[in-house]
Amino acid sequence: MTEEQTQVPAEAAPPKPPPKPKPPPRELPTMEGIAAFIAGEDYPLVNALFNQLVLPKYDGLYAQIKKEEILPQHWQVITAREIESAVPFGELPVVRRLRDGYEDEEVATARLAALEVAWEELRGKSPALWTAQDVFHAMRRILEKKREIDHHELLSAVRDVWSGMTLPHGREQLEQLWACLAFIRKKTKK
Repeated sequence: MTEEQTQVPAEAAPPKPPPKPKPPPRELPTMEGIAAFIAGEDYPLVNALFNQLVLPKYDGLYAQIKKEEILPQHWQVITAREIESAVPFGELPVVRRLRDGYEDEEVATARLAALEVAWEELRGKSPALWTAQDVFHAMRRILEKKREIDHHELLSAVRDVWSGMTLPHGREQLEQLWACLAFIRKKTKK
């Protein structure tokens, strides 16, 4: 007998278990839904664009937004971390106007809490002076610090600030926000 004939056959490998089923694709907002959100409708699905978003992916999306020149390129990053505002958040005229404008106390509390987190990240800059770039910068800092926030509530509050303005600044910022959200939606996979 040759050496090959005396070897014991190797044990058969156990059968592989069937692959785990993939989770269903997550539901993302439609372009029509984003437009309705910008127009003032409550559309919580906009939060799906930012849920489970990690900082490197956020930075990549923001870099693509800048590359597409959706936002103006002439803005400066806020580097300091301390709040410079002499007026407490709750006493800002825009915050009082928002609080008075919301009929539902629970909605007002959630949206103003999210807006306050962004206000802190923007060193106390009044939300009435924010631009779309400021909002995305605040969101980056929130992600960087792993602060818990409902992006839908933040974006809704910002939208409400801008839609309540009589100056063109508010309409311009809403249009930029819409363009950014639509772009992020196109780049987000299910």
